[in-house]
Amino acid sequence: MSAMKLIDILEDAQDIVGITQRTGDAGLSRETCHIRVQRYVDEERFWDKLLPETILIIASSYIPKLASASSKVQKKIFQTIVSSGTLCIALSGTTSLPDFILSFSESCNITIFASPHDEFLLESRLIGLLREKIKNIVFIHGALVNVFGCGIVITGESGTGKTACACRLTERGHVWIADDVVEVKKRSNGLYGRSIELVKHLIDIKYVGIVNAKELFDPAAICDETVIDLMIELKETGGIREQKGNCSIEKMQEIMGVKLPFFQLPAFPYSRNMNIHVENIVRKMMQ
Repeated sequence: MSAMKLIDILEDAQDIVGITQRTGDAGLSRETCHIRVQRYVDEERFWDKLLPETILIIASSYIPKLASASSKVQKKIFQTIVSSGTLCIALSGTTSLPDFILSFSESCNITIFASPHDEFLLESRLIGLLREKIKNIVFIHGALVNVFGCGIVITGESGTGKTACACRLTERGHVWIADDVVEVKKRSNGLYGRSIELVKHLIDIKYVGIVNAKELFDPAAICDETVIDLMIELKETGGIREQKGNCSIEKMQEIMGVKLPFFQLPAFPYSRNMNIHVENIVRKMMQ
């Protein structure tokens, strides 16, 4: 795993992490190959627990205490941050950076940014961003099947029938890979999807509960991984209800720089034959 510069990690990520103000651009050249995010907590010896190459999140509620600390205490804290090799600092729950933070950032060449997101949402988004940029992995809420050799991620809001559609397709002789959470990995030859280890081979069936896929399908109909060729979203909207057999909208969806054909299908109860529509989409693509 090669190291990545902070500037490349934050590139095109302003909306994701909510960057409203940033300083210390000289620190953008810092590199990391780790997925490390720490939230500051007001406890004894916290500053001794800083990990190297971490993104440190400090909630805005702690800023007044840090600002009112003596210059000696501030200096000690800043020296600890520098010596620990902190990748950058994110202030959560605010849209601006206080003056003492700006001065520290510029003098020590550490990138600091402000974000209106709370510390927990910011932590989650930063971890996802690091995972995507460094490991080329993202997680998608949906089901994953392989139809006629074509890997399909089926997405949609809760209750739209993603799992039911994937199960029906498997019953019709296609291959089941994952339910609920799909781990998508970018490789040199495209995107590949699999189930996360925690729920591998498990299916959450409405009104039934958690079932092992091996109890429902022939072992030959279950696979650990597939290439991903397209995405289908099950959407509850009158705008895509079945009309004269034309029930899909095609466009492109980009995941980690890879563009995939993207279709929308009317969700249950507008269409009870989603599995047939999925097969037809694949046949059309194979022509």
